[in-house]
Order: sequence, then C-alpha cells, then structure tokens
Amino acid sequence: MYNGDNETKKTRRKNWLDIIVKAVLAGIFAISVLLNIVLIIVVVVMGLITAQKDREFVQKGYTKIYADEKFPFSNPDSSDEIAVIWVNGVISEYDSTDGMFGYVENPVNAVRNRLNIIREDKNIRGVLLVIESPGGSVTASDILYNAIMDFRAQSGIPVVSFIKQMAASGGYYIASATDEIVAYPTALTGSIGVIMYNFNFKGLMDKYGIEYVAVKSSKHKDSMSPFKEVDREELAWNQNIVDRLLDRFIDAVAEGRKGLTRDQVVKLADGRLYLAEDARALGLVDQVGHMQDAVKILSDIAGITTPAIVEFTRGRGLLEKLGQFSYKIKMPHILTGLFLQDTIHNTATESPAFYYILDGVPFSK
Repeated sequence: MYNGDNETKKTRRKNWLDIIVKAVLAGIFAISVLLNIVLIIVVVVMGLITAQKDREFVQKGYTKIYADEKFPFSNPDSSDEIAVIWVNGVISEYDSTDGMFGYVENPVNAVRNRLNIIREDKNIRGVLLVIESPGGSVTASDILYNAIMDFRAQSGIPVVSFIKQMAASGGYYIASATDEIVAYPTALTGSIGVIMYNFNFKGLMDKYGIEYVAVKSSKHKDSMSPFKEVDREELAWNQNIVDRLLDRFIDAVAEGRKGLTRDQVVKLADGRLYLAEDARALGLVDQVGHMQDAVKILSDIAGITTPAIVEFTRGRGLLEKLGQFSYKIKMPHILTGLFLQDTIHNTATESPAFYYILDGVPFSK
C-alpha cells in the first residue's frame, strides 16, 4: 500500500512536469508566431509608407517626392520645380551599411544618379545642393566637381550650393562647381588644402624587438611603410604629390568661382576654416543666409517665382527594410557586432592616401 502511494505521487509529479513543459513550449511557440506576425506587419507598413504617394513616381530606383513638409515655403501647385540633393558626410566612392541587409549610398553615386534623372525631368528648373561635409578623398571630390560642371554645361539647369553647417576642403571643392554658394550664418567653410595620413611604428617595434623584413624589387617599393624609418627622400616625393594636388584644387576653385582669381585663391589655400561672413568677405561664398534665401537665389537664376521643392529618395527592397527594422529595434550586442558593422572602405588605415579633408574628422562616418 505504501509503495502504491509513492508510485501515484511520482506519476502525478511526472504529469505536472509534462504539463508545465508543454505549457512553456506552447508559450514560446505562441510568442514566436506573434513576433513573426508583428515583423510582417512592420514590413508591410514600411512598404506602404515608401510606396507611391500623391504626386510621386519612381524612376531608375529613385522616388520623386514633393517635400512640402520639410520645406514650408514650397509651392506644391507650381509646375516649376527645384530638386534638392543632399551631400552628407565624408565624400567617398564606397557604400556603408545601415542595417543587416541595407546600405547607405555613397555621395558620388548619390549625386551623379540624381543629376542624371534631373537632366531628363522637364519640370525641374534648378538644383539646390545642400552640403554637410568635412571633405573626403581627392578622387571622389574631383569626380563630383566634374559631374556638377558637366551637368550645368550640358543641361543648362542652374545649381546653387547651400552650406548648412560645414563644407570644408573637398566639401568646398564641389561647392565651387556651382553657380552660387550660400552659407548659413554659423556655417564653416574653406580648409583648402591636401593631406596624406600615415603612421610610423618603427620606434615601438624596436622597443619590443620586432624586426621589419621586406623582400622588394626596388628601393622605394615599400615607400612610406609604417614599419621602417622615415625616409626623407620619400617624404619629399610625397610632398611633391601633395603640392600638385593642391594646385589642382586651386585651379578648380579658380575656374568655378568666377569672382576669384587664381592668385587670390592661392592666398586663401592655407588650410584654414572660415566662418560664413568671413568667407563671404573673401569671395569664397556669395551670400550668407538661410535655406529659403538659397531657394530664392536659385529661383531668380532660373527665372521662376515660387517653385515646388522636390527630392529623390532611393527605393529600398524587402531585405533592406528588414535590415532597417533590425537596426532600429537595437539587436543584442553580439548580433550587432556580427551584422551591423560599418563596411565603408577606409583606405586611410590600409595604405597612405591623399585627401581633401578637414584633419581630425573620422573616416568611418
């Protein structure tokens, strides 16, 4: 009888454990289903938000939107349009990630692709280039400069730059390719110059007994290597390259800024930044004002009165939307490290390279 009671108790405990385990598993399954439903709803909503809206159309992967909320002075009923293009961050030809599957379009492609679309849009009468950049690589800056100059020459559509906070070095380089430059009163610009970054670890290596060995085809094959003593001849050669790239910068500014002679630009090309009003007094910018003032100046050049302000946003596929969602909900740290690494191509850490950039600005942003 005693053994029978024990067996009954054991059976009851086992049954209760089975019930608890099944309940936990059912709960986990229900939560999983619920999370999947929520994720599907979020993706669908994001798709609807970025789908065709009133007075929008998609062309070459970009959506044309009428930015009435962002620009209250826009006239949505006007058939004359001004397209706003944003140039944000370091000027580079390399994309960076903004989610598990998404990416941020690099400034070179972002500007060139939009200019190509605008060239074919009969309603757009002017382009406002809003610049927020400390500069970037020499080549990327030069590509954008020439893209803007070619666009103006071939399309006849005027382009005005608006410097909101900073257009330094390469940022100013591309601004000088536009018809007019307007700077916000607190904006900084200038920093005309070239810089090459490199490090030298020879002293540190000597301290820890690390020897540098290079099998090379010629004396200068490892020019500016961070693992050997600084070679003054190599420094002089790279200084020559910097000086020639500075000449190119000066020539570009002198060509783009009709109010400045080359000699005047040379005097300003000492790398320093200028506050908006000082830059205007020196001829680096044309006007100091606000976004609306820049639109007014552009409208006057284009011969229109109250234009509609439009932007071109890049369309995103389903995977990119999922990536954006995963980024915004703050994935666990270990997953963030795995999936959300910034993939911008950082040439500064790989080899010596030349930049039209304000020194001290991080390359990865």
